[in-house]
Amino acid sequence: MLDSNIMLINSSTNPPDLPPATSTVNDLTPSRGMKSLFSRYEGVSNPIVSEFISSIPDNFSDAVNRMLHICINSAASSQPSAANDLTLNNRAKLQKFINKFHVEACTMTLGVRNSITLLNDPSTKIFVSIHQPNLFAYSGIFKKIVLLQTLKSEVERKMQQRHEETIHDNSKKIVNLFLLVDHDFMDGWIRLALLPSVKHSLGRLELRLPVSNSTKWQMASNMPIPGRTVLNYWRKQITSWLRKNSTSLLHSSPSNKSYISDNFEQFWQEVELSYSKAKSYSDFNSFLMSQIVNKIWGYDTLFVRLTEISPVFADGFEYLISNFSRYSDALRKAESMFLRHGINTGVSSSTYLNAPVWLHCKCGSKAPVKIYEKKMSQQQEEVQNQIILKGTCISCKSHLLMNLGNKHTLELLKDEQVLHQMSPRAIPILLLLCRDLGITCYVSGTGGSMDYTVVGSIAFKELSINMPSLTLVWPSRDSYYGIGQLEALELVQLTDQSDVMPYLESLRQKDAEFEGRIKPLVEERNRRVKNGEPIQTILSDLFSLKEEQRKIRRLIKITLKVRNAVEMSPCIVDYAVNFGVANTQIQWRKHLLDSDNSLAAPILMMTGLRTTK
Repeated sequence: MLDSNIMLINSSTNPPDLPPATSTVNDLTPSRGMKSLFSRYEGVSNPIVSEFISSIPDNFSDAVNRMLHICINSAASSQPSAANDLTLNNRAKLQKFINKFHVEACTMTLGVRNSITLLNDPSTKIFVSIHQPNLFAYSGIFKKIVLLQTLKSEVERKMQQRHEETIHDNSKKIVNLFLLVDHDFMDGWIRLALLPSVKHSLGRLELRLPVSNSTKWQMASNMPIPGRTVLNYWRKQITSWLRKNSTSLLHSSPSNKSYISDNFEQFWQEVELSYSKAKSYSDFNSFLMSQIVNKIWGYDTLFVRLTEISPVFADGFEYLISNFSRYSDALRKAESMFLRHGINTGVSSSTYLNAPVWLHCKCGSKAPVKIYEKKMSQQQEEVQNQIILKGTCISCKSHLLMNLGNKHTLELLKDEQVLHQMSPRAIPILLLLCRDLGITCYVSGTGGSMDYTVVGSIAFKELSINMPSLTLVWPSRDSYYGIGQLEALELVQLTDQSDVMPYLESLRQKDAEFEGRIKPLVEERNRRVKNGEPIQTILSDLFSLKEEQRKIRRLIKITLKVRNAVEMSPCIVDYAVNFGVANTQIQWRKHLLDSDNSLAAPILMMTGLRTTK
């Protein structure tokens, strides 16, 4: 029971909202570009949502021009868009945690070091992407980083052209930051990686970290690194997949065997290196990402753990908690508005009842918390109200309580030890990045993070926080013929991925036709049995038809596996094997620079495999 002198501000017993770790864009129509991605929001007659969606560039050249315009205007007007004292102070705090990550990951390159230094300059623009540190992260996570790095280099190049005759070069003042959301639970995509394989059920091979019921609610940052047995098993799974899914390719060209083997061995060296440095599961995955991005690709992207940077958000936490009624009301109104239009955003319907932060538990998990006010019991002329965070740990069910101090000052939020016991929930992350770090550009994913950003746009307005000057989405699908995809197509004797769905539909049509022929025969058989008439001829016809139908249905089942194999979004292992890690980003980057097409347009990628296709 709560103390009688504690007033509940908001409460809920529903589970916390968790943004999906990955997504696919199955209904994306390249001809409509980005509009089809937001089609379900078209009927929402809300000016904030409409303005936000319409502000998202449809192609890369537009994004470059938009950001160039922002940078030029910022340089022309002395201070408005430059970091203020608060954000500059927070950026200084951030440096310590970025530095810590890269030292531990052994990815403190010269470029990384220079980018960290740039955070001291108030005119520096920060571009941000965020994601969970997934096992062998899928392509969409890496493409966010490639998109921002390519945008950064193009804007810097064009800015430098404009200022090449000036004494002071102010063109290269952009920092790319990747925020590792390492406080997520271990019960979802964060512990699963997929590879295309028709040799496996559902057309995919699953690389999975075994997690017991007692540990699935652990935060990834508190999960130990996988045992050596698990790591070796993943390697064994992948090598078996390589052998089983590339038989025909290896026979057609002996050089393919060497190409595939070399690519995998080079990738696995990075896996082993990351494993040797990591002390937690999230760090194992994060270090591998940083190793690829900072060492192999040579990017100066900065990585930082979300669980470590709560001191950076201290002022923002105070602002959101002090203005909780406005924050909560904005989310409640947004949820109600979208539900009226039949839109399920994926954001928990009780999100608005929860405080904007999680409380971390000693067991390694965390708790959604509510905000209460508690009156001081001492005899005072002026009674002071205390702000209390209270909730139940998702894992061990312990009751957690934190007193943040006086309602008007929240003095305990100035204590770094207290701050390290909390981290922001999904929607507040972007609010805090904008308010406390003054980020300029944000790249969203195509699933949960996009929906959270749309919902969050309402909260930005209500709380008078400026959204990023530019929000980007890169929803294009990669189209290529890797070993898993080619093996799948060969199984149904097709040569093109685009032929799979028409072939599947033709099989379903044949199945329906057989069903139409079989049904009246079954009815006739039943009638004859009832009347004692001979049924041998009908049984013979039924047997023949059902045998043919069984063949069709077996083909349908096989083709469904083929469809899953060629349409899935594989993990980075598939790219490492088929292209090589370095060549992967080259092709993504080339697509951005060579094409004025929509960012929704598919990316046609070329492997190094020699085929007769």
